[in-house]
Amino acid sequence: MAAIVLAVLGLVLAGPGPLWVDRWHFLHRVPRAAVVLWQAGAVAALVSVVGAGLLVAVPVLRWEEMATLSGGEVGLYAMVLVFTAVVVVRLVWSLVAVARGTGSRRRRHRAAVDLLARPGDPLTPPGLRVLAEQLPVAYCLPALRGSRVVLSEGTLSRLRPDELRAVVEHESAHVRARHDVVLDTFTALHRAFPIAVRSELPAVQCRLLVEMLADDAACRVTGPVPLARALVSLAGAPKPAWALGVAGTGALVRVARLAQDSRPSRALAAAVYLLAGGLVLFPVLVLTADLLVP
Repeated sequence: MAAIVLAVLGLVLAGPGPLWVDRWHFLHRVPRAAVVLWQAGAVAALVSVVGAGLLVAVPVLRWEEMATLSGGEVGLYAMVLVFTAVVVVRLVWSLVAVARGTGSRRRRHRAAVDLLARPGDPLTPPGLRVLAEQLPVAYCLPALRGSRVVLSEGTLSRLRPDELRAVVEHESAHVRARHDVVLDTFTALHRAFPIAVRSELPAVQCRLLVEMLADDAACRVTGPVPLARALVSLAGAPKPAWALGVAGTGALVRVARLAQDSRPSRALAAAVYLLAGGLVLFPVLVLTADLLVP
């Protein structure tokens, strides 16, 4: 019975559950805690499915227990076991694919940027590069070493000094916090589940929340007004799919958030962290209780 509970919980957390959490707009007030909550949901779904497979595998390995099961129970357990195996294989494959694919694309792009772009001014971050392009461009290429913040001549000419500083601070925040690792790890966890049973909302929301985290870092330096103006000026600015950019992801929602009093609430953040911990702990307790109780 516990195996079925865990399997259903995993499917709910991977699929319809995010539709409910997506309506919690108050999470935008605590983006860091919200990222942890979305990731906790993905981890809890994975733990639930793997736990269900483990509980199914135990009676399968004990033939005397298998003999007591009905045909329907055997078929249901077989479905759970197969689904668990699919999720585990997909998880391993997605971890390797994301790490190798995204990392290699960023390295090649970074080499191209170093070849084609000029360094920024001496007072700018050492990793800043300026492309001779009149289209507005602003994004970053995080890395363990040799991160790059990429702007274009069009961005420099379009933005005022305070707006430009806000953009640079935003991209630098992505680089310092290694938001790419957060997103890449979440992408691998998310892709572990087949498309038919997973929702795309967690991945969309995590990208938006990471941008809000960088917005908050920029606002602490320049205030919200320069950043909001820069977001409007850079609306539609292109960026590579494997880069993090100030414009594009939820720009309208972020501008509206900057116009509001979005001071973080410690009580709200603590409640969200507790919920995230509970999400992960519940399937672990269910699995442990079933394995330990005779």
